[in-house]
Amino acid sequence: PFLLEHGQIVARLVYEPLTERPSRLYGESGSHYQNQGLKLSKHFKAW
Repeated sequence: PFLLEHGQIVARLVYEPLTERPSRLYGESGSHYQNQGLKLSKHFKAW
């Protein structure tokens, strides 16, 4: 177990430019994550 402090850095993302334009953009392939809206994870119960 460990405790996280407010403002503590837990991850770092590095964005790199693409070398060329992708043939398809995210969501064009019918991804079920696109446009699903906000909802709680299965690990949390709604009130």
